[in-house]
Amino acid sequence: MATRRRMGTESSASRSALMDAVEAVMRKEGYAALTARRVARKCDLNYQLVFYYFGSMDELILATYRRHIERVRVAMEEALGSRHPLHEYWSVHSDQQDAVLNMEFMAMSNHNEIIRAETVQFGEEMRRINLEKIAPAIIENTANSAITPASVMMALNYIGSLLGLETALGISGVHAEIRTLVEWFIDRLEPIDEPK
Repeated sequence: MATRRRMGTESSASRSALMDAVEAVMRKEGYAALTARRVARKCDLNYQLVFYYFGSMDELILATYRRHIERVRVAMEEALGSRHPLHEYWSVHSDQQDAVLNMEFMAMSNHNEIIRAETVQFGEEMRRINLEKIAPAIIENTANSAITPASVMMALNYIGSLLGLETALGISGVHAEIRTLVEWFIDRLEPIDEPK
């Protein structure tokens, strides 16, 4: 019987630094630039530590993606638990900080079955949870219209993501106007001055 090779601890600073380096390389050079040597060099570690802590580059990338997903999940839970979940939902989805990283993971999911499976599972889970939490505010203020909670949620998601991607690319024309339009629309669905 083969014994399993010892792996470094999950709470190690080096392990975390390697995941930070994966994100940094993806943001600056794209996912295709990910190699054990490049990632290790980014955080001033020996490339063999990639294999000590993760076993393979694929495992390092997957761990990094899962950590990223967990950050998004926590941000969404906080947003949806707030007094104005629709406003906070928009705030999370229009945050430009991770736009490039999100774009790189999405591109990677086209070529990596494991990342694709994680993306699909997370996307479906968040869509279901978000809809459950946001629907009451939308239904209350759109009772006699064809506007559905799902359509509002997806429009906010897509507009926010696109603004983030464009900003990351250096495109900013009419972004302020789009943000004003979205915020005006959200204010009608979830008025800020009303207690929730």
